[in-house]
Amino acid sequence: MVGKLMKHELYAIGRVLIFFAIALLGLAVLLRIMFAVAPNSTFSVMILLFYVYGLLAMLIAAFWLAIVRFYRPLFTGEGYLTLSMPVSADQLIWSKLFSALIAEAFAVVVCVLSGCIFLIGLDGEILQQLWVVVSELFTQLGFIVQYDPLYIVEFVCLFIAALPMNLLMFYLILSLAQLCTRHRIGMAFVIGFAFSMGLSIINTCVLMPLLDLISVLHIALWVWIALYLIADVACFLLVRYILRNKVNLIV
Repeated sequence: MVGKLMKHELYAIGRVLIFFAIALLGLAVLLRIMFAVAPNSTFSVMILLFYVYGLLAMLIAAFWLAIVRFYRPLFTGEGYLTLSMPVSADQLIWSKLFSALIAEAFAVVVCVLSGCIFLIGLDGEILQQLWVVVSELFTQLGFIVQYDPLYIVEFVCLFIAALPMNLLMFYLILSLAQLCTRHRIGMAFVIGFAFSMGLSIINTCVLMPLLDLISVLHIALWVWIALYLIADVACFLLVRYILRNKVNLIV
């Protein structure tokens, strides 16, 4: 059932996101042509500026669509249909979370692909300098693996634990905001601001001093992993509880 829900979610997100992808790739091709023909022209600089804006728009659109696809089918008039389907709250959350992560990964791939299009035919000296930087990064990575392979495992675990946290936190913010019968969007901003301030205070006053006391990097990394996992699980369980017991479809 999660797969069927994901198929529907990916279609809803993809039919909008694909236009951003086409526009960004088109800008990359146009930018490549302009830099080959007239690299110092005003028009080339304008296209470069639009391309940078396009990169930002692509990434923001993927995240924004993921948030909209969580809120609209669950907490607006569409919720009557969504919540009447024979699916559990867990399946709804997982399908939307996985679909959002796939959409964000797609946006990143499109941005990288557009960058590769722009780099095609670029001056050889510039490409050589970029290759030197990339080679140095891989050299440092190889040194870390050779010195202590556990770091790679820890950073991968940290990445996996941190990846869904922002989405789950936004899901929780929207779930709490929909408990209000009026001004839900405004309440979402208020709750989001309160979350941001609270997390900043906890990070500054508690977590950072705690990590400063830990002299072993391995322990510090596992502490971070544990904290991210706790945040993920807490957000997931709270959202699930609200979907099961506290959905307010008054719109």
